Amino acid sequence: MKTFEPDLDLSGRNLRALALLTMAAALAYYTYRVSAAPGMWPALLALWVFLLVAGSVALLWWMPARLRYELTDGALEIQTAFGRRRILLENLRAVEPVEYALGRRSGSAALPGYYVGRFQSSLGKLTAYAGRPAGEGLLLLLHTGEMVLLTPKNAGPLLKRLRRALPPETKDDAQA
Repeated sequence: MKTFEPDLDLSGRNLRALALLTMAAALAYYTYRVSAAPGMWPALLALWVFLLVAGSVALLWWMPARLRYELTDGALEIQTAFGRRRILLENLRAVEPVEYALGRRSGSAALPGYYVGRFQSSLGKLTAYAGRPAGEGLLLLLHTGEMVLLTPKNAGPLLKRLRRALPPETKDDAQA
């Protein structure tokens, strides 16, 4: 099994996390100060507000780190934050390096460094497992007609391995 890391767009990640945690602390303090309830309830409410925002920041931090592509003898497994997708190599029709730009999304998650799900893109409707909203990636065409976009850091080795797995009649088309 060979694991390929995605090319993630993590620019400004630390600054965004710091800004959100500062906002959470300010919101928690404001909640505590304006609460009219006596006793311990204002402090508990303020703590709940802070933990809610801090949990959201942790989720934003964790999700991109879960994206991976694993190539086994018979399948490509794509690990996301909430599951795995297995694409049998026998179901590949073609693999092409492409330049893309993701656009409108439907039924997908789009966070900085994590773009997973169905997107309308410059290539058409596709399922993306990407770390950037635009750039270079690999487009897998499946026999079902589905297009799957991957964005590995080093696309060359994955492209070669996937092309070797193509059925003989499609290898000639891919190399032409």
